[in-house]
Amino acid sequence: MSESAYFPLVFIPLLPLIGAAVNLLVGRKLSRETVHLIACAAIGASCILSILAVFGPLWDLWSRWREAGGHGAPPVIRQVVYTWIQSGDLKIDLAFALDPLSTVMILTVTFVGFLIHLYSTGYMSHDPRPAAYFGYLNLFSGAMLILVLGDSLPVMFIGWEGVGLCSYLLIGFWFDKVKNANAGRKAFVVNRIGDFGFLLGIFLLYFITKRVDFQGLKDSVDLLAQPLFGDMVLPVAFFAGVLLFVGAAGKSAQIPLYVWLPDAMAGPTPVSALIHAATMVTAGVYMVARLNFMYVLSPHAMMVVSGVGAATALFAAIIGFAQTDIKKVLAYSTVSQLGFMFVGVGTGAFVAGIFHLFTHAFFKAGLFLGAGSVMHAMGDRTEIMEMGGLRKKLPFTHATFFIYCLAIAGIFPFAGFFSKDEVLLGAWVAHADGWPAWYGKLLWGVLSLAALGTAYYMWRLYFLVFGGECRADEETKHHIHESPSVMTGPLVILAIGAMVLGFLGLPHLKGIHLTSVFTEWLAPVIPMAKHDVSDGTVFGLMGVALVLGITGIGIAAALFRNGPSAKARELAASLAPVRKLVANKFYVDELYDFIVVRPFKWACMAAFRVVDRVVIDILVVGGSALVVDVSGRVVRWWQNGDVQRYLAAIVVGTAAIFYFTTWSSPPVFVSTRGAGNTLKFTARVGSGPSAQASEISWDFNGDGAVDGTGREASWTFEQPGRHNVVMIVKDQILRRTRRVEREVIVQGDAGASSSASSVPVAPLGQAAQLAGGIAGAPGAGGSR
Repeated sequence: MSESAYFPLVFIPLLPLIGAAVNLLVGRKLSRETVHLIACAAIGASCILSILAVFGPLWDLWSRWREAGGHGAPPVIRQVVYTWIQSGDLKIDLAFALDPLSTVMILTVTFVGFLIHLYSTGYMSHDPRPAAYFGYLNLFSGAMLILVLGDSLPVMFIGWEGVGLCSYLLIGFWFDKVKNANAGRKAFVVNRIGDFGFLLGIFLLYFITKRVDFQGLKDSVDLLAQPLFGDMVLPVAFFAGVLLFVGAAGKSAQIPLYVWLPDAMAGPTPVSALIHAATMVTAGVYMVARLNFMYVLSPHAMMVVSGVGAATALFAAIIGFAQTDIKKVLAYSTVSQLGFMFVGVGTGAFVAGIFHLFTHAFFKAGLFLGAGSVMHAMGDRTEIMEMGGLRKKLPFTHATFFIYCLAIAGIFPFAGFFSKDEVLLGAWVAHADGWPAWYGKLLWGVLSLAALGTAYYMWRLYFLVFGGECRADEETKHHIHESPSVMTGPLVILAIGAMVLGFLGLPHLKGIHLTSVFTEWLAPVIPMAKHDVSDGTVFGLMGVALVLGITGIGIAAALFRNGPSAKARELAASLAPVRKLVANKFYVDELYDFIVVRPFKWACMAAFRVVDRVVIDILVVGGSALVVDVSGRVVRWWQNGDVQRYLAAIVVGTAAIFYFTTWSSPPVFVSTRGAGNTLKFTARVGSGPSAQASEISWDFNGDGAVDGTGREASWTFEQPGRHNVVMIVKDQILRRTRRVEREVIVQGDAGASSSASSVPVAPLGQAAQLAGGIAGAPGAGGSR
């Protein structure tokens, strides 16, 4: 079934990439309106193409799969563009796949991304670099589409790294301010730490299964369920899952790699909306859901995922209590909501996690764009303590922001109510082999506290921005105005989504049949989590969640309905140390700076001073320059045009060549004992062409006749005692003969050979002293 439909999937990510290429390469020569048109048309066309693919061939495949009772291959459209890497048994295609899970992502990325592009044409209307901004925005969308459509982990990793690059470019877009540039670098570095774990996970999976495509990994579950080494309890799936989750923690801002996301607020506000809602931070959640077949093999890996998600959800919510920058509040809200999503996928409620990702994209994009509209009216001010009273002056922004806050607080019937409750239900019923019986209830409790905190700090934000009287200065008050329709239009559309999209994922009840479109759509890829929970329990949990949301709103209203109340100030004063700790984000950034950043900077500075300045600058650069200078001076002294000097150099060079090619050490020989009166003799005539070409003969009995030839010879003497042995060396190159004579001692069967039997004879004068001299030329050796 999966091969019965074709669609050019490559064009879905390619169109935004083409838009990015045009704007980045030639956009500076185009008008601002043309740049806007190219960027919006590129992502808009990708959105239309995505809708055609989903509700055309894929819908037909899904309908046939459902008519067949859910049997057979799941509905999926694949396109292999070309073979990307091939080496031995490794073959990686640049291939894309569209199935029910990836459709959720591409529709979210393209539709919400298009609204953010459209909004940006108004928000960035006076920026001096529109081509760069919209080019990066298109590139961001294209990279995210590659990530979610990739049919293998390496192709996913292309998009994974692409969104990391784009986050660096867009967070630090206004790089003329050091703070913004530092924030971009921080995001890039922290994500590289996570990506290292992600790569290790890919390498481990290939090492075990020899596959990196998702279908191949799914077919290799037997290998993934086996222990990694010997009798190890934990399977391959645990180690691979945790390593991949390290990458997800970096990309989706989970403890301990969440610190980059709040600083990402340094970029333009629409960029924050794109990062927090439609791209990048959702990548980690999507990756875990995509590999659901692997994570279910290791309850311990899912325990890690859900535990980190729950801790992050509560931790970020607490930090949000004391933030006074409108974008920072929303940033910590994103970190917290991502924790909810990871608890969903970490407890096996994969559909709930993806559903919350989907609804969150609408109300979080709306919140950021609404914040941008407020900043637009307030002259780019972000301090909420200086706002207030904007309800009447920004009617569209206020109405839509009100809806978004209801949605994120989990108030019925808005989208966040349904998706967040599904995650809480999944945590309540979660249990797997190896988990403590209370672990699921602990997750539910932690998330419930986080949900209460979310409702509180989001409505604290709402009241401080829109409630009471305006606390801004008179100059700012005079210029407050509603944003243009190109900015408020996307706010209205996103608000409609935040109101109605929750009905796509109605809860599962035994007594009442409610159709969950989201669950049924994802069923071919993610089977529905099975749990035996009564309808009363489901309604009870929904009621508790709703009460928590209302309670959080009530507390915020009591303290901030008309601005900071006296009660709020008293409470802040009584909890001053705690408030300071929370306001400073528990000093996590300072801790990282102390234990990681500063030591790393110190090591880099030490390396710079030793390696760069000493080794490279002084020894390598300065040393090589000195050698060249001295050599040049010497050569210049010879190469001066004087022919006589050239001839002298030739003569000296020839003599040197002749000397070094003919020189050899003086010849010697050694003797070793054989059987009886037999001695073995070995000649050592040195090295060099002259020595190697020598002929050697031996006179063992002193009669002047040749008794043996060759470098090795043996002789049996008639009787023990002292005997003179002569070695004659004839040099065939220099035409000279040298004689080496020494005395040897033969002891017969009783014992030793010569006095220096196994030690080389000392050359020249020493040889003469030890064994009676060397016959021949003056004193020691000679030629004839």
